[in-house]
Amino acid sequence: MTRNLVQIWILGSLAALGSWACGEAADVGQEAHDVLEGGGSLTRLADGIELFVEYPHQVEGLESEEPWEIHLTRQEGWRPVEADAVTLTMIGPSGARRNVSAEDEAPGIYEAVPTPTAAGIWQAEFSLRVEGREYTILAGPFVVFASEEDVEAAPATTGPIALSKQEQWSFPFGVAVAEEREIPASIPAAGELVAPPGGLVQVSAPVAGLVRVEGPSFGPGDFVRAGQTLALIAPISLDNSYARTRADVVAAEREAERAEGLFEAGAISARRLEEARRDLNVAEAAFEAIGGTPGSVGDSVGGGDLDSGLYRLRSPISGVITAREVALGQQIDIGGHAFTIVNAATLWFVARVPARYAPEANRIRGAWFTVEGDASAYTASRVLSVGSVIDPDNRTLPVRFAVPNPDRTLKVGMLAEGRILLGDPQRGVAVPTAAIQNENGLSVIYVKVTGSTFERRVVDAGASDGSWTLVSSGVDLGEEVVTAGAYQVSLASLGTSAPSDGHGH
Repeated sequence: MTRNLVQIWILGSLAALGSWACGEAADVGQEAHDVLEGGGSLTRLADGIELFVEYPHQVEGLESEEPWEIHLTRQEGWRPVEADAVTLTMIGPSGARRNVSAEDEAPGIYEAVPTPTAAGIWQAEFSLRVEGREYTILAGPFVVFASEEDVEAAPATTGPIALSKQEQWSFPFGVAVAEEREIPASIPAAGELVAPPGGLVQVSAPVAGLVRVEGPSFGPGDFVRAGQTLALIAPISLDNSYARTRADVVAAEREAERAEGLFEAGAISARRLEEARRDLNVAEAAFEAIGGTPGSVGDSVGGGDLDSGLYRLRSPISGVITAREVALGQQIDIGGHAFTIVNAATLWFVARVPARYAPEANRIRGAWFTVEGDASAYTASRVLSVGSVIDPDNRTLPVRFAVPNPDRTLKVGMLAEGRILLGDPQRGVAVPTAAIQNENGLSVIYVKVTGSTFERRVVDAGASDGSWTLVSSGVDLGEEVVTAGAYQVSLASLGTSAPSDGHGH
């Protein structure tokens, strides 16, 4: 009797699952069914709500020894659903329906205590009222045994990793469905972010003098425009100084003007005029070499105030000051570093491609990467240059990409790690990249089996675009994988995840 009933239960469960999946699953979502020590669990997704039910074994004519625990989770944000009413409807083998109201135990958790009236395969249906909206979810089949002896003979399976709903709700958690996607082939690469030529400048003093300030005093973090005065320098020596060199230009200009007048009057030869012009060119070149602007005499010569003899230290680019090395009243020598200015609107990602991938360099079409301390994936679609020489020290080939950085999130000097995208795409089962964990050098994902059970699987990760990664083994199309909270699932597999309230749901 017992053996026959167990066989009928197994065959009936399979038949019920098959007919139910063909008829209803497309309307309400995805299903998982697991038998737990004569009882079981049911997981359903419907209209953005996950219904997860754990129930003990059921015996004909007896009230359930333990309540059915009903967990409701809103998929967006993975938070518990507080329903106004939850009703369990049990549909027996003969089609009879029995309604059992569920009691509110905690936010998102409800309990129902049914009394089935006949042995056999039953169907569970749940009615929810959430914020005035009605939901009806057909949860699937469950078995009712004729006696306790039949329960002992029933097979039981358990999910390998258990993580209760209350634990899931207590930290950021999320799942996603494995999809079929087309992703470009890629190769791994690490590198760093650097400023492009002209994007980072060191402003140095072309003259020796004392630092003075006119107007606002600029420091690290301040934005300055090209040509804006950063500081004034009062020369402290005439020898090779800005003031002396500027005076040479003024004297040479006057001599050249005088020579032109004399030549027109026929008082000097053309050779003497050419010598005066040559002396002016030499003086202007010397003045320009220390940052002056030759040819301007009047209120300003080379950015310096003619009357006071002050040199204006100007910003050559628009950008943000990242360092200031001089203080008011400080003496600075010729060539002394005064300011560092960076324009980070566009940076370069200099990727170091391992030498073994160098033959693929002619297929490079872009890259994606992450930077230290940030899990976000950044893309670079413009290839600036591909190196022609393998670095003999680290055996890598440099590849440079332009990276737009309008909000200045990326910083010069950040280390980056990502993948170089090649031309030919590959199609296959893909999971969000965030779902893949590196555990002792292995690529691991956690697959949701039921609402509170998971499987750890080692996968063979392939091409990735930064957001999605192809996996050639370990997960099937349509399975749900953990994208946030995988570390907590991993702890649960080791038995080190403590329940949040001592409740073992």
